[in-house]
Amino acid sequence: MTLHLHKYPFVRFLVPLILGIYFSHSFLNETECSRIVMGILCLVCGVSFILYHVFKKYTHRWLTGVCIYLLLFTLGAAITELHLSSVHHQWSAEKCVYKAQLTEDPKEKEHSILCPVSVIASQDSAGSHSVDKKVLLYLTKDSASQQLKRGDQLLFYGQINAPRNNGNPEEFDYASYLLHQNISGTAFAYTGNWQLKGHDPHRTLKQTALDYRKLLLEKIKHLGFSGDEYTVLSALVLGYQDELSEDIRESYSISGASHVLSLSGLHIGFLYFLLEFLLSFANRKKGTLIAKQLFIIILLWGFAFLTGLLSPVVRSVIMFSLIALSRIRNNHPVTLNTLAVAALLMLVYNPFYLYDVSFQLSFTAIAGIVIIQPWLDGLVKTENCIVKYVWGLMTVSIAAQIITTPIILYYFSRFSTHFLLTNIIVVPLVSVIMYLAVFTLCIGFISPLQTLLAFLLKESIKFLNGTVSFVEHLPYSSIDHIWLNSADVAVFYLILFLSSFYFISRKRWALFGLLPCIAFLITFHAKEKYQQQNIRSIIFYNARNCPTVHLIESPETSYLFSAEKDSVHKKLRYATQRFWNKNLVNTPQILPSSFRGKSIWKQNDILHFEGKTICMIKDDSWRNKVSNNPLDIDYLYLCKGYKGKLVWLMPLFNTKKVVIDASLSDYKRKAIEKECKLLGIDYFSISEKGAYKITL
Repeated sequence: MTLHLHKYPFVRFLVPLILGIYFSHSFLNETECSRIVMGILCLVCGVSFILYHVFKKYTHRWLTGVCIYLLLFTLGAAITELHLSSVHHQWSAEKCVYKAQLTEDPKEKEHSILCPVSVIASQDSAGSHSVDKKVLLYLTKDSASQQLKRGDQLLFYGQINAPRNNGNPEEFDYASYLLHQNISGTAFAYTGNWQLKGHDPHRTLKQTALDYRKLLLEKIKHLGFSGDEYTVLSALVLGYQDELSEDIRESYSISGASHVLSLSGLHIGFLYFLLEFLLSFANRKKGTLIAKQLFIIILLWGFAFLTGLLSPVVRSVIMFSLIALSRIRNNHPVTLNTLAVAALLMLVYNPFYLYDVSFQLSFTAIAGIVIIQPWLDGLVKTENCIVKYVWGLMTVSIAAQIITTPIILYYFSRFSTHFLLTNIIVVPLVSVIMYLAVFTLCIGFISPLQTLLAFLLKESIKFLNGTVSFVEHLPYSSIDHIWLNSADVAVFYLILFLSSFYFISRKRWALFGLLPCIAFLITFHAKEKYQQQNIRSIIFYNARNCPTVHLIESPETSYLFSAEKDSVHKKLRYATQRFWNKNLVNTPQILPSSFRGKSIWKQNDILHFEGKTICMIKDDSWRNKVSNNPLDIDYLYLCKGYKGKLVWLMPLFNTKKVVIDASLSDYKRKAIEKECKLLGIDYFSISEKGAYKITL
């Protein structure tokens, strides 16, 4: 196979579009600044076209390419700005009354009910205002909130805040994630601050699709599926993951099979190729070929509808629909050009797709199969059909794994060492399960046959779960706590591109280009390693339900001073794991009630570490106590459970700084902040400013 980029014009068009999207999203935050930059880009494009028409010479032909690339860059920046402006909203700084309608069925959380709503209007002292923005509304868990359903209309009194992060070091950018989902804010309403006003029976196309998915889920239960078999089948076929247990998720992740639980390009690919195989007789004539591809497109969109029009499924169906249309012209296999066209059209429609993990993995996996798999497949020459099939399956898995590894490591910090063994068994098995499930659900009118297929389907899922569990428990099944940043990912892909280009085309310059890339990685990570040696610090994490202080002596030795007694590591995982991975921090030790170490001393709720004293106030046990000699405290840490006033603690402590944990209610936080100002005490509010880090 020879790789000539000039044969793939849409690949070259895709690059400036992506750069424009990234530039606008990362650097153009202010509206006025955005307009100025966009104006400059448009001016440059116009000048380039004028210069090209003035100097109509062959030597100036490059101006055409410059103009096209600038236009695509500007287009990427412009559509990103339009999408950002449509999501952003200036919410009132004060509490007011909002009218909202539930767009999806509520989800039950540990201490609340999550209601995805569309805010229709707001009411304040200035009057009523139309809004029409998506918001995540959290309600206190009670009998009334648990009865809510999609279509219910509410009035609630509260404050809507724009999406924001918790401010923990290296934490997942949750605010950007919500913006990419077109969610403009979050709010919380306590019992008594909201009321049900009615119900709108009108349903959107997606809501209708979700209703049909619910019917299919009930059908699966009716066929006798339960427990892990039900949850895995629901995830594989219908993309329903709400009931997947943490154990199943972790098992599939460690074994390298987590991608099969997320309904996306892999599953749509199975259906597409099944339909291609079943309808292969229609390839002989142009008319029947067109009819076949259009029929396949209709069936794929029908499947997407039955899965509830999930975003990853819709994106995958769009991609394979474009592939099907491209095959009408020449009936050739998928090429990079086809993929680039699909990606370009989808990004023009919604530039936020670029930041979606499933979008990135789907396109990179198929690109790897298109580019790398033919070369790998040609390494083994054999006439044996079985060997050829097994080797072909292995090369597909290897090619997809090679090109998606940087993304997987970046987002999940885990590399599954036995991925090849897993995918050789799991991928064909998942395809069988998909086909069996489709046939089982489609032949309800033939009860005996449906029962037989349901039995085979259940046994297949049991075997799938058993295989995944077996691989999970093999020695060295995964390498965890890997840290990569975005620069690492970019350099890794540059290395992959240069390596592939060299092995495919044997161009020496590609081999020499690897040297600076490798030098960059070595230098960068040597610098990171040096910085990790000076990590001594105290960190008050922003974890609402888990007030915790992290005391870091070295990457190897650190401690957790927490108000929680159970599952502290589990509760902190999402807030801290990326920071721990980056700095190679070993799992911290949870401090007991009494502890004495080399640089640390703890007795009950008072702790001394590296010359700093911290007192955690997590209940009312300090009330009504007196002391003739107030204790000198560097940080007075107020957490959930303390219901008293700050002034009641002043006779006991000489406090330099008050740290207000995010576990306290907004009312309590504001009251303590007011007291701090009156008493002249410095304070830090974690819920307002994020995690508080003290470098020692």
